[in-house]
Amino acid sequence: MLIEIIVTNVLEAVTAQNFGANRLELIQSFEYGGLSPNLELAKEVCDAVTIPTNIMIRPQGQNFIYNKKGQTQILSELDYIRDNTSANGIVFGALDNNHNIDFKLLEKVIDNKNHLQLTFHRAIDESKDIINSYKELLNYLDINLVLTSGGKETAILGAKTIKQMLELNQDKINCKILAASGITPENVSSLIKQTGVKQIHLGKGVRVNNILNKQEFEKLLKNLSS
Repeated sequence: MLIEIIVTNVLEAVTAQNFGANRLELIQSFEYGGLSPNLELAKEVCDAVTIPTNIMIRPQGQNFIYNKKGQTQILSELDYIRDNTSANGIVFGALDNNHNIDFKLLEKVIDNKNHLQLTFHRAIDESKDIINSYKELLNYLDINLVLTSGGKETAILGAKTIKQMLELNQDKINCKILAASGITPENVSSLIKQTGVKQIHLGKGVRVNNILNKQEFEKLLKNLSS
């Protein structure tokens, strides 16, 4: 099982690595579901750890629909991350005004990401038809992961859809499912049993009073191994 942990600064990144994370996602603003972090911080975090770090590119919190200014900012952030950090990848997603995947913007990001891996994030959970959106993303070999709760508030509630997505992906090397939202040490075994997911994404589920907690990590690792 691959464990990806959300972090917001250098200390959290180092702590998550020491506690057993396999990969990091750097964001700011938990309250908005994650926004683009400070770009200089992104460089510092990548330099501070040895495990892969993916950087969120999401300059606004209100929705996943971007005007020209927002699109320009996305591409500018991508340029900085690509050229000035040792990031493993970026975390990005966008919808058009009809809540379908914004393929024009997606293709611009793909064309400019070069060596960076790409996780298409939970914009897919707000798309008009999540299964159809996922089928369309499967056509893009440059998308490594799709971060999703199965279109529901939590991955447990969206388990049926996550399982459907995994079944669509059986013979693919791209668009692997990264299950997210509401995952905790207590429910992770149930999620795996219901879906067969092999990568999980946790934020608040391994925190106590908003601080990464060693005991919660130990509980998570124990439940994953049992």
